Amino acid sequence: MALKRALRIPVKVTTGSAGLVAVKAPPVESDQVHCYQQVAWEISKATSGGNTRARLYIEGRGWKHYLAEQDAPAADTLYTYTKQPFLTPRERLCLEIDQAQATTVVKMWLTGYNGESKEEIVT
Repeated sequence: MALKRALRIPVKVTTGSAGLVAVKAPPVESDQVHCYQQVAWEISKATSGGNTRARLYIEGRGWKHYLAEQDAPAADTLYTYTKQPFLTPRERLCLEIDQAQATTVVKMWLTGYNGESKEEIVT
């Protein structure tokens, strides 16, 4: 069995202007694979305007792999995702918030484990 190391990655961003905002975790190292057992996030201000939503996705390989969507996210509410996505080298987990207000504080917490990537990954 491969050695697993615990991961706890906090991400915090304050938006500059209103509109579409993408909060991005650090990319997975070239020799690693990450498995996030729980992703939690919150925003300090409710989204406003027309298309208000937040989407969780994996970024990498030149496209976005969407995992979940929350319609009309509320301020100071903790949202969680527990389906345990795994990420391969150079991929990263992102949260895209549409119609975010200016100076919104976005916090995201990633909990899981990582291990070495010794086999070639086909995508």
